[in-house]
Amino acid sequence: MTILCTTNRPGSNSMKIAEIYRAALVSLGQECQVLDLRTVPAQWVEDSSFSDNTPEFDKVVGRYIRDVEKLILIVPEYNGSFPGYFKYFMDACNWGDFNGRKMALMGLATGRSGNLRGLDHLTGLLHFLGSEVYAKKVYLSQVNHALSPGGELTNETTQDEIITQLKGFIAF
Repeated sequence: MTILCTTNRPGSNSMKIAEIYRAALVSLGQECQVLDLRTVPAQWVEDSSFSDNTPEFDKVVGRYIRDVEKLILIVPEYNGSFPGYFKYFMDACNWGDFNGRKMALMGLATGRSGNLRGLDHLTGLLHFLGSEVYAKKVYLSQVNHALSPGGELTNETTQDEIITQLKGFIAF
């Protein structure tokens, strides 16, 4: 299983949430890996966009996308949707890389909707690519107030929502 942090922003809250998901999955006895898009240079994406994938990009996509059945996407709100860098990454992948993959989505925002609109937009795109999107989504509003300075989630309701989502997604 892959947890994918869909932003390349340094020091992002999304990466902190990805680590919370990783720890929760481990506590549920699941093996997982985290793909931080900061580790995927834009040059690899650009070079893979209009021709064959570069070996470096292909290795990343193989390990984190093609070789897994399930992905959890941690999706911050960017201008009412999801990060453009993630769309750029997806566009550079081969047609079919997302086909048949099961996806769970977690939205976060400093605003009050937890990226509801962005997850709806992304759900439509993932369906177009042939992915199966798990119905239980988690929306984290005001993420800047929900995390402690050390990156721990302080909101018990959201902690419970994450565990509920993961238990269902494992069975999905």
